[in-house]
Formats: sequence, structure tokens, C-alpha cells
Amino acid sequence: MFFLYFLVFSMPFFRHPVINAGGGILSVPKMAGLLGMLYVFAHVRQQGFPNYFGPRLSKLFLAIFTWAMISFLVQGRAPRIDVGDPSLLYISEFIFLILMITLIDTPKKVEWVFFVALASVAFASLYILREYQVYRSLGPNYRPDAKILGDANYFSMAAMLGFPIGFFWFLVESRPAYRRFLIAVLLLAGAGIAVSGSRGGLLALMVFMLFAAWRTRKMGQLVLLLLLIFPPMLCIPKNPIIRMLHPDFADKQGALARIVTWKAGMRMSFEHPITGIGLAQFRPKLADYTGVANMSKLAHNTYLEFAAELGIPCLVLYCWLLLETWRALARIRRAASKMNDRLLLNLATGMQGGLLGYLVSSFFLSSEYVRFFWFYVFVTIVLERLVQKWIVAQIDDSAPPIDSLVLPQRIPVIPGGWAAKGAE
Repeated sequence: MFFLYFLVFSMPFFRHPVINAGGGILSVPKMAGLLGMLYVFAHVRQQGFPNYFGPRLSKLFLAIFTWAMISFLVQGRAPRIDVGDPSLLYISEFIFLILMITLIDTPKKVEWVFFVALASVAFASLYILREYQVYRSLGPNYRPDAKILGDANYFSMAAMLGFPIGFFWFLVESRPAYRRFLIAVLLLAGAGIAVSGSRGGLLALMVFMLFAAWRTRKMGQLVLLLLLIFPPMLCIPKNPIIRMLHPDFADKQGALARIVTWKAGMRMSFEHPITGIGLAQFRPKLADYTGVANMSKLAHNTYLEFAAELGIPCLVLYCWLLLETWRALARIRRAASKMNDRLLLNLATGMQGGLLGYLVSSFFLSSEYVRFFWFYVFVTIVLERLVQKWIVAQIDDSAPPIDSLVLPQRIPVIPGGWAAKGAE
């Protein structure tokens, strides 16, 4: 399990001198993945093979992965981009899926993997906050580069995916140590998002706040959310709100550059609607479609980059995967409500809020290689498998019991619920 937890902890980082040491297949995360696969082989010899590609989400990921690999093989070797070699990243995510489905097979491991994911967000936040503390004397318009995290926008996306989980977990957590940990995560992530200055992150937060208002409908919880988000932003001169309402010259130039790349991406997808121009070929071929010599940028729009590089059919698969992730989380919420498992219910609710924020922020960022998003997809598969085990246990009394994500003495459980079944 150590290797899987390490991969989860490394999700927000791209150029950490220790976590991301090495290069290519010899980087520390990829070596951890390979060692994790050796542990998987030992695990399945004892426990048997799980149904890796039975769930619809698994099938959709496999279809996208296969499409990307064929594009890579047919249209030439992809160049390296800011967040790594795309072909290796897709293979890494495939291994990540195998590790998640094989090794996270109990509710306690689910709780731990969420704990590690939130710890990674808090640790990453310390880096961007430290960078701001050191270099803020450069002027009020200073904005951290956060290259160790990919850049400030990629950090903001990772933090935005972690923040909703931490918030909804905090609302039902009663253990003092866990509550202190969760509030620390929320404070650090909120401050990190403010310092990042990401306008996409701000829009994602706004969408999440609307979602939280719909789900909680409790004034005290909404006030807590407002206090976690807005005070840090008001303390930062170059915060996302200022960048949104009063963009400076650099902000305006960045917006214009996005429009140019979006128009080029649309031309790519219109000219190559089925196969696209090839995996990771957007950046090297951008100058050909803009007429601007030496122009080399990502699409800064995940949906457009999928359509341009891999074709419209692959974009449809990706959007289908997003929809199925939402539906699976909704099913988990319904099952958790019947099981009276408030922690499972709130984790799934937080993930739905994070997914909505991701849909917005990925419109302004090329995020198909962001591991935190794939963590969402894969852990959703794991949660549904555990819920299905509980359902089988209710139907068949001879089936082995399954523990709850919550302790029975902390939260009352309905007769026959998941927690009750595990306590027999």
C-alpha cells in the first residue's frame, strides 16, 4: 500500500526535487508505480483478480487510453510538454487504475486514501505560500510561478478538487485529531488558491459554493465556507477577484493568447474531426494554424485539446466519462443515505462539488493529464464496488460482512445498514 499512497501524495507535484526526482520511466513516481504493480501481483495471487474493466467508468477510461495510445503510435512520437510526456502519463494513469482497484478493497483503506490525498493538497499549499512569502516584495502584482507544482493554475485545480472533499468531510467528522487536520487542509488550500491568482480556480470555487448552498442549506455551514475562501483573497493584492474584475496588461494578453489558441484548436478539430492531429501535437503544430512563428502553447481548454489532438469521438468519450462519474457518485450518495453512513455520503457529495468545479476550471486549462482528476474517477469506481459488496451482503447472509466508513458508536445506523453489517 505504501507505493499507492506515495502516488496519491505526489498528485499535485510535477517538479519536486525529491517526489519527482529522475526522468522518464526512471522518475520516482513511475518507479513507485512499477513497484506497486509487483505488490499487486502478490496481492491477486492471494485474493484473486478483481473485475478491473467491468464498471462502465473503467471501460470508458480504457477506451480513451486505447485511443490515445493508437494516436501516439500512428502519428509519431509525442514531444515532452510542461507536465511530462503524454504517452508515459497515460500509461501511468492506467497503472494507477490497476493499483486503486486492486489495493483499495476495504472502507478503512478508502478513508486513508482520502486522508493522504488531502494531506498532499496541504503540503503543496505550503510551497506556493512559501514562494509568495519570499518573493512578494517584487511588487503588488507578483504572482507565484509555482513551477514545482506545474504552475499556479495547475495547483489551483488540484486544490479545488481537494477542498470540497475536505469541507464536506469536516462537516460530519467528530474525532478531534481529524477535525484539526481537516481545518488545516481547508485553511491552507484556501490561502493557496488565493495566492495562485487563478481566475479559473475562482470560477470553480463559485460553482462549488452554489453547489454547497444547494446541498447543505444550513447558514452556519455556508458562513464557514465563506470564511475559509474570501478572507485570504482579500489579503492578497493579486488575488483572483482582482484579476477577474481589473485585469492588468499581462492578464489581457493572456486572455488574447487563449482566444488565438482556441480558434486554432477549432480549426484543427474541423480539419481532423475523427482522428485529430495526434496526441500532444497541439503545441508543436500551433504555429501552423495561427500563422504566428514559433508560437508554442497548450490549448488551455481540456475539451478543445481533446477534440483537436484525438478527434471529436474521443471528446465524446471524455464527456461521457465525466457524466458517468457524476452518475456513479449520485448512486453512491443514495446508497450511503440508505446505509445511514454520513461520512460516505459527504465524501461522495464533496466529490460531486469538486467535479462541478473541475468542469469549469478545465475550460481554461489543459487538464487531461492532471492526476487528481483521474483519482476522482478511479476512487469513484472503488467506492461503487464497496457499495455493491454491501448490497450483496444484505441479500445474501452468507456473504462476508463489510465495515462502514464510520464507527457505529459515533453515528447511529439503521438495522441492516453497512455499519451494522460490519459490526456483526
